Amino acid sequence: MACIQLCKSSIQQIQILMKIGILSMQEVKNYGSFLQAFSLKSNIEALGHRCEFVNIVPGEQLEGYRIGKFHKLALLAQRLWGWDFMRRMKYIYRFQSRFAQEFLPELGVKKGPTDGHFDTVVIGSDEVFNCAQKTWFGFSRQLFGEGLDADKIITYAASFGATTIPKLETMGIKGTVAGLLKKLDRISVRDANSLAVVQELTGKTPEKHVDPVLIFDYTKFMPDKVDMDHYMIVYTYPGRITDREEIGAIRQYAKEKGLTLVSIGHYFPWCDRTIVPHPFEVLAYFKHASCIVTDTFHGTVFSIKFNKPFCTLIRNMNSQKLSHLLEQFGLTGRIARSGHDIPSIMGNPIQYAPVNELIQQERKRSLEYLKQNL
Repeated sequence: MACIQLCKSSIQQIQILMKIGILSMQEVKNYGSFLQAFSLKSNIEALGHRCEFVNIVPGEQLEGYRIGKFHKLALLAQRLWGWDFMRRMKYIYRFQSRFAQEFLPELGVKKGPTDGHFDTVVIGSDEVFNCAQKTWFGFSRQLFGEGLDADKIITYAASFGATTIPKLETMGIKGTVAGLLKKLDRISVRDANSLAVVQELTGKTPEKHVDPVLIFDYTKFMPDKVDMDHYMIVYTYPGRITDREEIGAIRQYAKEKGLTLVSIGHYFPWCDRTIVPHPFEVLAYFKHASCIVTDTFHGTVFSIKFNKPFCTLIRNMNSQKLSHLLEQFGLTGRIARSGHDIPSIMGNPIQYAPVNELIQQERKRSLEYLKQNL
């Protein structure tokens, strides 16, 4: 009898075990991209499935968003320009090499095209639908499901980022994108703009779920402590925080509070220290920080996840996704429109109890969505 039960159990496990592909931004050298991809893969594997990443197949470079032959060189020259170019080069090299040699292989990202059949491919999370931007992969129809060898194709918390219906019309791909979206088996998006775009293009209302970083517990992967105390994190990308007023306000606040100003990932001469840690160490630095100032989506997500005092600088390029994120959790009071807003925002404590309750609700919804659709 026990033998029969064991056989039945083994059959059930074989039936449940499926090969799942994730088509995400996992190839992008970015801490947020790494951590959201790690979470989604880990959550799917926890449901009893085999999981691997599907590499992005580049598409066409559309008018207005084409990358020239010397784009990378021009970008590198822009980032190196300054009296301290050797120090800038040092941190650029360290960031790029650590991702290429350590972090991406550890995540499970392999080079070259992905072969083989999948039971299900999950497209997302992050800005997989944001085709109105200059990227090495351009307008990749694969990111909308075309050419994927799978029985079922769904999305999870996919985002159009700054791409809107008018931009799709200008690029001449509105009809193409609509046709591709209609072929997907299930659509989940991350923000209000993406929901509105999918609604208009398909006539159907997609489900909406939070970023994977918010639904995974990284505790066992994170170090218990970091190598500094009393510090303020600056989390941004090169070329973003350049306004003298913003920089002055950030430095002044850190000075008044006796905080070391720390940039994670990228070097800025106006910060006291730059670090290029492992992605799990990044989370530890956020957890132990005194406060954070950021103008990025995942910098805001990390701050919320660890219940930290923070303020978010809103830009035109990220207004859609950041505004929705903060509205969703009742945190629009953390939006800084200028450097002058930073001291008053930081001085206003956040009531995180309702935020944490909402995150738990969203986690349950997200896992249920994955269980039902894989």
